Amino acid sequence: MLRGIVSVRNRLSRNANPPSGWQESPIEGILVDPAPPSDPANLSHVISVDLEDWRQSVFDHSLPVSDDFHRGTDRLLNLLDRHQTRATFFVLANVAKHSPALIRRIQAAGHEIQSHGLDHVELNRLNPERFRSDLTQAKAVIEDITGEPVTGYRAPRFSITAPTAWALDILAESGFRYDSSIFAMRVRGYGIQRWPAGPARIRTRSGAQLTEIPVSTARWLGRRWPVGGGGYLRLFPRWLIGWGLNSVVASGWPIVLYVHPYELDSTAISGLRLNVPLTRRIHQGLGRPSVAGKLATLLQTFRFGPMERLVQTISVPAPAGPPVGGTPSRCACHPSP
Repeated sequence: MLRGIVSVRNRLSRNANPPSGWQESPIEGILVDPAPPSDPANLSHVISVDLEDWRQSVFDHSLPVSDDFHRGTDRLLNLLDRHQTRATFFVLANVAKHSPALIRRIQAAGHEIQSHGLDHVELNRLNPERFRSDLTQAKAVIEDITGEPVTGYRAPRFSITAPTAWALDILAESGFRYDSSIFAMRVRGYGIQRWPAGPARIRTRSGAQLTEIPVSTARWLGRRWPVGGGGYLRLFPRWLIGWGLNSVVASGWPIVLYVHPYELDSTAISGLRLNVPLTRRIHQGLGRPSVAGKLATLLQTFRFGPMERLVQTISVPAPAGPPVGGTPSRCACHPSP
């Protein structure tokens, strides 16, 4: 008990006097060093994919993984191939175990394979030890299939929030280089208000470092708007998505887009022999027929690539000044695009 208290105090004291140049984040004890804006002509835009089976990951975690997600995945792979675009696939380990041949086919097509966790249990339902186990098991499963190290992570439903920020330390301890789990605005169920809108280096409570790559948000009428994909790609009209992403680029930040393959399958929910409530069928199915066309337009308009390419090209200057001492500045969290 005493050892734990001392450990917490030591961690807090390390961030109480951080290297100058770091800024306080909206989460107590977490520091950020936001990447500076870049020339819009030189930005490395990212398209990422959360690979999961809707009926298991969203509707009912107790259900076994099915082959349903193959249809949408095949359509997405064909679309990416037509536009000569490589993406990052954040893969659930239960999906990888169910369909290892599909994972190898995705890898053979030149896409980056990273972790989305074990079976889509959100972090607010896990304690640190269960999360560590989830992370380790998922990493091992995916690495066994691909033969390559897993160094990137996205939490189910962007569930790294202020109460679950302990997960950042565990990611760093487990050998992860970057994370894409923090949603840079507050929406129902997830997100962190005033988090930096673009890529940033983060310093955890234990002093470890990671690169954080949030999904894109745009600024309008004094607030942020979620324009980086997912359900927002389904529901928002093309003009709004285009305006939002162009405003991200104009602000000097790379676009970070995400999509679920099941969103390219307009028959996935209607064909299920499950008792899915009508309201959920409408909420989860509305706009799916438009996703492929919207995505094709974006792939024609912007040049996207995998997230690792962006991580490698982020030029985040090392904080200036002495290694310790001074008081961190309050995070301006570069204006949200």
